[in-house]
Amino acid sequence: MTEKYLAIVKEHFEHIKWGLPCPLTEREIYEVRQTVESRFNINQDNISPRLAQILDDQHGTEEIVNNRRKELFVDHYTQRDDCDHSVLGGSSGDGFAMKFSDFDQMEIKNTVVVTYPDQIHLLPQHSAAKTILLMRPDGCGPGYVKLQIAQIASGEGTVDIFQNAIIPVRNLLFLSSDLYRQGYVDFFNAFTPEVHVSNGPCYTCAHHGHSHDIANAFTCVCWPRDANEWIHRTRLHGWPTQTMVHRIVQAGCHLVPVGDKCSTDTLLQWRISFACAEQLLIHSLTHSQFRVYGLLKYFLFQIKELLEHIIGDDDILCSYFLKTVIFYAVENSPHLLWNGNHTFVCFRFCLSILIAWVKSGYCPNYFIRGNNMFLRKGHGEARQKLLHLLIDLYNLNWMCLSVESNFEAYIGCYVQNGSLLSKLRSECVRDVSLFIEPKRLRNHHIGNSLYKTLECLYAARTDIDIFIAYRAVVRHLYSTVVNLLNEYNNARGNKQKFIILKKCSTMTKLFKQVSMCIPLASFYYLTGNYSKTLRVCREMMSSFRLFVGRGVLVNDDRYFEPYERLYCGKEYTMWHKLKEGVYFFFTFCQENIILCPSHLHMEVIRSFEVDIPPLPYAIFLSFLCYHELGDLRRRDTELVNLRAANYDPYQGGHDYWIVHTMLGICYQTVGDKRRAIRSFTDSLRVKPDGNPAKERIEALRSSR
Repeated sequence: MTEKYLAIVKEHFEHIKWGLPCPLTEREIYEVRQTVESRFNINQDNISPRLAQILDDQHGTEEIVNNRRKELFVDHYTQRDDCDHSVLGGSSGDGFAMKFSDFDQMEIKNTVVVTYPDQIHLLPQHSAAKTILLMRPDGCGPGYVKLQIAQIASGEGTVDIFQNAIIPVRNLLFLSSDLYRQGYVDFFNAFTPEVHVSNGPCYTCAHHGHSHDIANAFTCVCWPRDANEWIHRTRLHGWPTQTMVHRIVQAGCHLVPVGDKCSTDTLLQWRISFACAEQLLIHSLTHSQFRVYGLLKYFLFQIKELLEHIIGDDDILCSYFLKTVIFYAVENSPHLLWNGNHTFVCFRFCLSILIAWVKSGYCPNYFIRGNNMFLRKGHGEARQKLLHLLIDLYNLNWMCLSVESNFEAYIGCYVQNGSLLSKLRSECVRDVSLFIEPKRLRNHHIGNSLYKTLECLYAARTDIDIFIAYRAVVRHLYSTVVNLLNEYNNARGNKQKFIILKKCSTMTKLFKQVSMCIPLASFYYLTGNYSKTLRVCREMMSSFRLFVGRGVLVNDDRYFEPYERLYCGKEYTMWHKLKEGVYFFFTFCQENIILCPSHLHMEVIRSFEVDIPPLPYAIFLSFLCYHELGDLRRRDTELVNLRAANYDPYQGGHDYWIVHTMLGICYQTVGDKRRAIRSFTDSLRVKPDGNPAKERIEALRSSR
């Protein structure tokens, strides 16, 4: 019956695509839906609580979401005094951990400050040494301005990207958004292996199947006049609070390099961005409201193929529209509406707002109501098709959440069974969400960041807060070690080198405390201490540890059961669980290539980033150690172990192409060229782009 229903739905949408009347009456569709609902014992009374449970299972409970945000706060606080600092945006910045979300980041240049011409005297005193830009709204639509250069800092004028974006207009100088953004695209294309493209205000590159969007931004210290209405807007239900409004206004906004697509001349236009304000507003939502926002994002992901199929543009609806919907919905509805028993009702409420906007052809920006975001997309025939599609999806009731997914595997069995996780599994899922190492801060600027992490550690009171702060301290110490090792290469004299190595050795001992075993073992190997390298590798191979990697499902009992049995429900601290029960994959990149064995330098340089799982890497390092020590029997044993690890369900070559490469290097080391070529071919099959395995194969074949 489920397959029949989905076939009916898709036939219905096929007729919508071509503007034909649907061959099925509403009564027929209603009867099929009723049959499915009765099969799974679903009704309006039980779907909302079960949906709430599903969303918590998929995206995190309130505690897990709050912990993610604490990580964000510590990360941002410890680096915001640097010359440039970053703000994580998108779903990750909001507190989600969605597999289908892309990585969005805003890089804020702190040497540049923006204000209005008549408010330049209000700039803080420390702005005197910065580049000062003036906002000019002349000839721009709502939410866009031009940036006139009032003062260039001594260092800024020598930066090619900035200098090349300056455009003279009469006797004034303006900064071009198009040239500034393209300057970064050209820079990264010249110095990194990935292909970067201009995408809205961002430069974008693809990595591991996900796109990485980075927008360069300037801080505006004043509130934009186009958004004054937002300050004084009538809010009958008290959200956001006046305290929140004041905090957002005092923080100002940002300018990002993209012009108004409805304008014929975008060269000098910059968009006003409220990304930081929006993140504060999302973080101020109750967990029930946040759940509905997550359901809206999932809904959009579900209908992407339908949008492409029917309208020919899967980007006609973007996630920013849904964020705007949730803001207006929460602002204009009573607080009592938003609870776990009304999850689906609130979702349909938000969907009805979106339908009303599409019908009117007007989607108001939350901060600047005069900015109609539908002018740039969603008009004409496409808007009419979108309207009919959304209305039909609305009428499908809860089945609109399963149009493109495997119905029984997702909504059907989850809603039927409630997807109730055991107490131990919930604790385990919470722990894993905390253990996941934030790759966005792989390396840090040093400055006073280490001092700030110590401040966070001093202020921490709960077990989880201490865990987050202490791990941040160790991450900054790791960056210090990387910098010291780079100094070691340039050091003169054995005495200076010995002092640097002594410092590094002292700090690397802390790596083991946070399961950073891969950099610790690498350090010992690179300094020739093979006995300690083998000791660390043996610990990674012999003791049970939960591998925190990618692609693990919440309902994977084989993965979670040992960790649950050994560490959950026993009131262990997070620190104890991390130290004794967990290890991670590690990312080698050009910034930390000093810690990478020379055997893998080709891969790091060509691929920009290489994720290495701990078990195969520990065997690989052990192989290299025994080879250096001349212990051929143990070396060959490790080769057999690495061949077995290549098929590991969580750390094997099917997910990590580098495992095939390491196996090929080992075969090459022992002189087995045929198997080495086969392993490099497997690596190339998993990762065809940016993989030097092809060159390795050609070198082996030519050596024959």
